Amino acid sequence: MTETAASPADKYTRQTVLATRLWESDKLFSVRVTRDPAFRFLPGQFARLGLAIAPGQPDTPTEWRAYSMVSHPEEEALEFFSVVVPGGKFSPALAHLQPGASLWIDKTSFGFLTLERFTDGEDLWLISTGTGLSAYLSMLHDPQTWSRFKRIILIHGVQYAKELAYRADILRLGAMHAPDQLRYIPITSQEHTAPGLSPALKILTAPSRVTTLLDNGELEQRVGITLDPARSRVMLCGNPGMVTDMRSRLSTRGFAAGRRGVTGNLAVENYW
Repeated sequence: MTETAASPADKYTRQTVLATRLWESDKLFSVRVTRDPAFRFLPGQFARLGLAIAPGQPDTPTEWRAYSMVSHPEEEALEFFSVVVPGGKFSPALAHLQPGASLWIDKTSFGFLTLERFTDGEDLWLISTGTGLSAYLSMLHDPQTWSRFKRIILIHGVQYAKELAYRADILRLGAMHAPDQLRYIPITSQEHTAPGLSPALKILTAPSRVTTLLDNGELEQRVGITLDPARSRVMLCGNPGMVTDMRSRLSTRGFAAGRRGVTGNLAVENYW
């Protein structure tokens, strides 16, 4: 008896672009596509997206990239958030897709940046830069996230306030739950952060970075909660430099990723 090798098409499905959303011209955008009913994922996981870019192969995906799902696992469509990499081979093409265009999606979901990494905790810290926000948006759409943690701290670091994608959606989700359960802390590195960006911000603050604010204690001051290994559960997602620096700093304060047989209080994922 001989086995028949699976064809590449058995590993992915062809989906259709439903809509695109431009956050900042030529830089930040979202794309919403149809979903194969058999595709399953947990909030925080990512998918491999494929585009048919090679000349003469309009029906064959030749370039693949990983993107976290913004949408909730029970939604009928899938949404992804991306930055356009100047001169890139994939993201500029993805940004120019129009409704009706094809996008291929691997049948398998990937990644371990999920709340299943934690077994308990009171405060959930979701720290991100740029499009690393994606994984957390799916979590915020999940009722279990809100029922598991007393407080959710969402930190989003960008260069300019105009890059705070999904801000209105985040504030709307927060308003649907207990007062002050969500503390949304935008951080801008190239301009002052205005208090009007979030109810959690009380005063105009100088440009800064997440790591700097952690070092000088201002991060916890803005949040109004102390990072405590006993009750805080921390996720890091975004620029690899930020993730590495924050992980190093948090390790000195008693935060560590889980390992076999030991539950951690820190989970990380590099994401551009």
